[in-house]
Parts: sequence; C-alpha cells; structure tokens
Amino acid sequence: MKINYKRLIWIVFILLYSGLFFYNCLHPYENWFFSYLYTMLLVLWLCTEYYQKYLFFQPSFIPNESHNFFLRGLFALFFYSSFVFGITTIVWWHQYRILNTPILPIAGILVLSYSIYARGQCLRQMKKGNQNIKQFFFSIALLIFSMVLGYDSYFLLIYAIVIGLPLILLQAQHYNKQEIKIH
Repeated sequence: MKINYKRLIWIVFILLYSGLFFYNCLHPYENWFFSYLYTMLLVLWLCTEYYQKYLFFQPSFIPNESHNFFLRGLFALFFYSSFVFGITTIVWWHQYRILNTPILPIAGILVLSYSIYARGQCLRQMKKGNQNIKQFFFSIALLIFSMVLGYDSYFLLIYAIVIGLPLILLQAQHYNKQEIKIH
C-alpha cells in the first residue's frame, strides 16, 4: 500500500486541531469527557474514511453512476448538521440533554464502534444484493443513533427519527431498485 503523504499530513493536522478545539469547546461543561472521547473517535474514523477515499454514507461496492447524488447530498447535510447540533447541545442547549451523565456517551462510543465494525464488514464482503445494502444502511442508522447517545441529546433523537431515518430508508430503497454491479 502506497502512503499518500498529502492526505496523511492533512489528517494529522485535522486530528490535532480537532483534539484541541473540542477539548477547549467542551471542557468547561459538566459531563463533557465521554462526549469528547466520542467526538474524537468519530473524527478519527472520518479521517480514516477520508484517507481511504471512501464516503462513509455511500456503499463503495456500488458503481458511482448508480448513486443518487441528491439523496447523498441531503444525507451529508443531515450528518454534519447533526454533529454541530450534538456539540451545541452540550455547549448551549443543556436543557435538551437526556440524562446529563456519562452513561449515554459511553453507550454512544460502544454503538459507534459497532457501527464502524459492521460497516467495515459490509464493505469487505463486496457482495451484490439487498442483504448487503440492508446491512450497510443498518450500520449507518447505528451511526446516527450513536450520535444521539454520544451527545446525550433529545434534539438529536428527534432530528434522527424525523430526518435521518427517512433519508436512510430512501437511500436504501434507491439502491434496492438499482441493478447492482460490483466493481
């Protein structure tokens, strides 16, 4: 495997900057530590996906011409806004925290870890068919609900149910209708 030094340097910069930024952002608030660990695990995973040239919200075993770019864009907008809303819940919207204890952020770390593992297994199988698509989008659903837990947020729970799940279901339905060709 050839090392892409430009991407690697960028990732190191992003990780160092994110670590400092989110530490300074979350540290003044109570029960911040496990949400900080959750955030850094999420950023590390996103950096890994970037380095490997994957888009985490689309199955890489499906050819580019089969993607619905509108749905993909909407889901990216949903995901990154969820990330912002999660941090905002801790910093400004304290009243929207579910328990305000370390329990949910720890559960969020575990669910995030499992969703990363499940997604990795799905991508390694590279199988054609509805089952693999269902498994892939199940791992994405776990990812968005890990954010609800990781940031301990009522607002994110509602946002994930009302916006996130329908977007996941629409994408899964789109891919199930396509004739899937493995690279």
